[in-house]
Amino acid sequence: MNIKTITTCVFLLTLEATAHATSLFDSGIDDVPTEEKDEENMYATFFDRVVIPARESVRRNALGEAITVSESDAATIKSGAAGQCSEDALTVRILEADRKLVIVGGGPAGLSAAVYAARAGLSPLIIARDGGQLEGTSDVHNYPGFDEGVDAVDLIQRLERQAERFGADRKECGVRDVDLTCRPFKVYCEDGEVITSSAVVIATGASPRWIGAEGEQELISKGVHTCATCDGYFYRGKHAVVIGGGDTAMEQALFLARLASRVTLIHRGGVLRASKAMATRVLKHPNILILWNTSVKRFVADGSTGALSSLDIETLTTMGENATSNLAVDGAFVAIGHTPNSEKFRGVRTDSKGYIYTLPGSTVTSVTGVFAAGDVQDDLYRQAITSAGTGAMAAMDAERWLCEHGC
Repeated sequence: MNIKTITTCVFLLTLEATAHATSLFDSGIDDVPTEEKDEENMYATFFDRVVIPARESVRRNALGEAITVSESDAATIKSGAAGQCSEDALTVRILEADRKLVIVGGGPAGLSAAVYAARAGLSPLIIARDGGQLEGTSDVHNYPGFDEGVDAVDLIQRLERQAERFGADRKECGVRDVDLTCRPFKVYCEDGEVITSSAVVIATGASPRWIGAEGEQELISKGVHTCATCDGYFYRGKHAVVIGGGDTAMEQALFLARLASRVTLIHRGGVLRASKAMATRVLKHPNILILWNTSVKRFVADGSTGALSSLDIETLTTMGENATSNLAVDGAFVAIGHTPNSEKFRGVRTDSKGYIYTLPGSTVTSVTGVFAAGDVQDDLYRQAITSAGTGAMAAMDAERWLCEHGC
């Protein structure tokens, strides 16, 4: 088999996989046949079955005799598919939009998408009230290119200026609702304006959950954090506290245990909610102390520095009484999860937690012409740099899709 034949076969298999992905999107993840799920793989979802088909269950079904397709036949297939797209009523409708591309969200994901989309000549419109979670922090020390760190607000402003220099527009406004069930898509802004768009990039991020104790909000980035990967470095050789009992809390406690002199895990229950494997690692770690049946009532600031100095805590004793005490700490990490900001996007498929589904290795969502980037579709990494990367991917995915539809 020569190289041209192999290439053509791969192309045809890709077309088949894409069609299969579309049908599975339409039917939903719960409708995937049992034999198509790989229970031994942690990514046993219908997305991966399409993108990575060469697993044992698939390899058992031999392809048999090789398929040979001429180069001219392959070209005919390509041109036929392209022709169908350009003449489709869908293409006519999306061409009637106010904008080619609207990006909802002004954090690293949205702004990186704007930079790439603007450079591609799409003149994207960014709709955002602020710079997302990043704007609520102080300094960023793990973003490549800044060897001495960078002020978070300064980083956002640099990205904004870069996007605007290449031709991106910005509307500083919140979004009330986004209708993805019609063409063109409709973005309802909080100031009353309705903007239609051929394609949409969702980059609205996720909001950390807080416990709501006194002093918590006032001490954010002054000793109170939500990301050990981002800010744990500042607590090397110090006492760090993690609040929570799920997998997120276990991950943060284990990460901090490599840096801090000691780590205290505060959990309001008597049993960890984390997976057995994660819980076991924490329970066996010599540098992690767990305070059971304990809740934080107040975050206390140092009178001179204004930074976090201690926690007022309350513990339910074995006698059924509440005992209060004060715990001296250097830093506290609230790790009770995040809420993806996806509730305003009608028509796009999400998981049980609200995170937007995307095909692995891409930003494609269940709605053609809609792409998701950053923390709104990522419940694993949640970093500024990974958000920026998926933002660039979303712009490139959107540009290709718009080109296919004559925009």
